[in-house]
Amino acid sequence: MCQRYTVADIKEGNQKAFSSVYEEYKDKLYFLLLGRTKSAYLAQEVVQKTFVKVWTHRDTLNPDINIDVQIFRIARSLMIDELRKLAVEKKRMGVVATTESDDSVNNQYQARETRIAIEKILSAMPEQGQLVFRLSREEGKTYNEIAQQLSISPKTVEYHISRILSVLRKALLLVLLMLTNY
Repeated sequence: MCQRYTVADIKEGNQKAFSSVYEEYKDKLYFLLLGRTKSAYLAQEVVQKTFVKVWTHRDTLNPDINIDVQIFRIARSLMIDELRKLAVEKKRMGVVATTESDDSVNNQYQARETRIAIEKILSAMPEQGQLVFRLSREEGKTYNEIAQQLSISPKTVEYHISRILSVLRKALLLVLLMLTNY
């Protein structure tokens, strides 16, 4: 049988009392919040924030009121705060989305055309340069890692990268000029 702890025990900083209350109420609170928020993530966040608040503000707990009542009040308040934040964020994102949606199709087209142009340019470059560039940009390897892997000097890696970047800059400038006039 689980020992029953009082609000006063938690208020005094008894960690066993707090742990016992946490174990007893975390799941009940989670499922109640899940039913209200319809979000497992949000429910878990509120549960965690609730028990953090109970512990950090334990000195303000009222020993005359059952701990479950106080926990559910805190959770309700935190849930409302989180839902308000989400509503504000959703509203803000809606405004951003409507202004950006007009450019979305054009941006997708430009991004696709740019990727195609980069691939064409890279395929025209020497094989070792292509390999060095892909290891650097696609796999995120350092110049030293690439040099070791390909048994070449880091200066050679640097040369290949700078050469390809120079060619890409010039070519992409032309592509972007063409796309903006499209």
